[in-house]
Amino acid sequence: MNTLLVALATVGLPGAVAAQILETETTRLVPAGVLEVGSNFEYQRSGDGSETALPFAFTYGVTNRLELMVEPVVYTTIHPKTGPRATGVGDLEATLTYRLRTESRSVPSFAIASEVKFPTARNTLIGTGKTDFTSYLIASKRFERLDLHANIGYTLVGQPAGIALDNTLNGALGAIWRLSSWTELFGELLANTSSAPGGQAENSTTPEAAGGEVVGTVGIARQIGSNFHLAFGISYDNNGAVLLRPGFVWRAR
Repeated sequence: MNTLLVALATVGLPGAVAAQILETETTRLVPAGVLEVGSNFEYQRSGDGSETALPFAFTYGVTNRLELMVEPVVYTTIHPKTGPRATGVGDLEATLTYRLRTESRSVPSFAIASEVKFPTARNTLIGTGKTDFTSYLIASKRFERLDLHANIGYTLVGQPAGIALDNTLNGALGAIWRLSSWTELFGELLANTSSAPGGQAENSTTPEAAGGEVVGTVGIARQIGSNFHLAFGISYDNNGAVLLRPGFVWRAR
């Protein structure tokens, strides 16, 4: 899931916003009747070229245990060092998350999530053109200033014409450390198996098919006023790509 850096978390800040500061899924859901709107600017550079994207996230608390997140990518550019370039909208993701169990002193909270990726991208350099389905099992546990999250997911990958892609397994570990009532540090580690045939890093027919990847991220988040937040993260993956991601979230009350 291309979850945005659109939120802050834990004691001293609105608790639900922990979920979106990380790409790791969490059980920190938006309260019933609350809407959060966020966006970030993503810039990635590697030895193969550069990419930019402008995703948004709209998250609504259906109940205190159920939330809906819709994530359109309104603008994407891909500039490889060799080969054709691409500009256009990206895919749209919609995720329903349901908290199964509330956290206690000794036991984490647990949740399940189902995500659908709709193929709104019209360029095969940006998207595969097929619908994907992902399910997650999620756990979260707070230890005073430290909020920990873990999840495992499985994706049923849509099959473009003429190529058989593999389904993927993914996992994530995320942490948020509260420095003060207004400022937090965050970090996470994400990994997924390759969807390209035979586990290849990429496929020339469907370049946006996910290759096997491990990504580490660190960042800082800051609350500005009662319902506006800023965040900045830096990611580095096993392919040598560096991603810069400044973002914001606004919570409607």
